Amino acid sequence: MGPWNIAHRGGALLRTENTLAAFADAVRRGCDGAELDVHLSRDGEVVVHHDYRLKPDLCRGAGGRWFAPPTPRIKDLTLAELRAFDVGRADPASAYAREHAKVVWQDDECIPLLEEVIAVAKTARERFLLFVELKTSYTNRSEGAVPEELAERTVAVLKEHDYLDHAVFVGFDWPGLVHVKKIAPDAQCWFSTMPESWFKDGVPPPEHDPPEEATLRMLRAWAREGNSPWAAGHDAIRHGGSLIHAVRAAGSDGWNPMWVDIGEESVREARELGLKIGTWTVDDPDEIRWLASLGIDAICTDRPDVMAKLTKTD
Repeated sequence: MGPWNIAHRGGALLRTENTLAAFADAVRRGCDGAELDVHLSRDGEVVVHHDYRLKPDLCRGAGGRWFAPPTPRIKDLTLAELRAFDVGRADPASAYAREHAKVVWQDDECIPLLEEVIAVAKTARERFLLFVELKTSYTNRSEGAVPEELAERTVAVLKEHDYLDHAVFVGFDWPGLVHVKKIAPDAQCWFSTMPESWFKDGVPPPEHDPPEEATLRMLRAWAREGNSPWAAGHDAIRHGGSLIHAVRAAGSDGWNPMWVDIGEESVREARELGLKIGTWTVDDPDEIRWLASLGIDAICTDRPDVMAKLTKTD
């Protein structure tokens, strides 16, 4: 039995990310589940979108024009206002469109509610997991929802629609995940961690998607001082320098790092602490095979079609 095939944002290199069309495609392909990002609208609805603000390369308003940055924050718009935007097709002049050249775009897609994604997931013949990322900003709290408020509303929606047992909460901002465990102790939470290269000396490789230099310096300073806002009091420095021990001490059921931070030693350490292991975002066949050989539990991928073929072959 290989790792779960989790369609990242519904399979973002196949269909438009975080849309009902993408999640329906993941169900049709027989994926084990899908990853998605949630926020709170101004009127308290749990909506699915990646960025804290409307994604300019994907959002069109009246007249069919794509937005130019700066775009409004998700938290400042009501559900009705969010529903007015078409998020089904990328601006063909954007770098995003070039990087997603094989995506099957679909017009007239709007930002979905979490409950609508759950309805799609329930159409799967087998259990379909939702890896729900609580999107709150640890570098600028004003950008997103209060972590505990987003956690409460998201748990409430999953309970209301009888899907909490099929959800795995993930996220880089641990206070929200800690709150999930407080109000729903049986809920699965796999704490995400930023690439370790961000916190080492030198310049992180560009493929590790580091933030701008000023933000990186700030993150490193917080981590050195042991008061990182994302760690909920569980910085690695407080746990012998072990990020994995910090994850476990914070109450997590699993560790969810970038794939480059996974190896035989880290897998062994996580297993000794009783942690599940997931990773993101892996599209290369050789990398998928290697991670599967380590026996991890879930791989989040933009190409669930590629992973499905490898699973059948291997």
